[in-house]
Amino acid sequence: MTTVFFLFLVHLALGLMAMLPFVPDRAGIGFFKLCSASAATMTTAGLWLLVRRFGLHGGPGAPAGGAYSLLVAAGAAFLAATIVYNRAWPLGWARIRRPLLALSVITGIAAVCLGTLPRARLLVAATDLTSVLLLGAAACAMILGHYYLVILDLPISALRRLTVLLIAGLLLRAVVVGVALAAGDAGAYQDLSAVAAGLWSPDGVFVWMRILFGLAGPLSLIWFIWKTVEIRSTQSATGILYVQLFLVLSGELLAKYLRVAAGFAL
Repeated sequence: MTTVFFLFLVHLALGLMAMLPFVPDRAGIGFFKLCSASAATMTTAGLWLLVRRFGLHGGPGAPAGGAYSLLVAAGAAFLAATIVYNRAWPLGWARIRRPLLALSVITGIAAVCLGTLPRARLLVAATDLTSVLLLGAAACAMILGHYYLVILDLPISALRRLTVLLIAGLLLRAVVVGVALAAGDAGAYQDLSAVAAGLWSPDGVFVWMRILFGLAGPLSLIWFIWKTVEIRSTQSATGILYVQLFLVLSGELLAKYLRVAAGFAL
């Protein structure tokens, strides 16, 4: 479970940081500090769990295999860049905020890509990167929705932009999962089919839950989110985004569990 929570926390943290360039500065210092502080906290927790379990040099079962030390180093660099970016807001370091954000995202992507090792396949990398996009868009859109109650002149285009990214993340995630079931992970497809046929398969049950909670549920809410954003009903949109975020978090956590426990890249 250590690797499951490490992957989940780092993907969510990187997703939050990757969404910040799409939010205007008018969202206020509080928004950017909250998102970056949350990302730093989650990354700290993930790294602590990982190092506590495997140490600084890895061991049997450690993610990234022989590149484990590089994974820890990249995660630490991501954490450091995120913390400095967070402190740059109250200190007024406007000129270096964007370079710091870029450094944070780049080191975070490096950590995520290293986390795909030793199964460094294109499908696994696509799974991780689409997970980052989906988690980040869902979390950032929900947080931004609250700031329309605080900053009354915040343009609706900001929430609309994150909604578009959320839709793109969901669609790309669904495509990757479909490819994985059809071609990449035959075992996942077999377990899925077994449950559909009325046969008991523990992994198959979790695959179904992953698809229903993490993809079908969020996709069913997209139309409602888009319409509430279009009519500028930000309170209603934020309420639906709460449910959306819960479903996405549940689905992605199940996906990480299936990847570690059963070897299914979903």
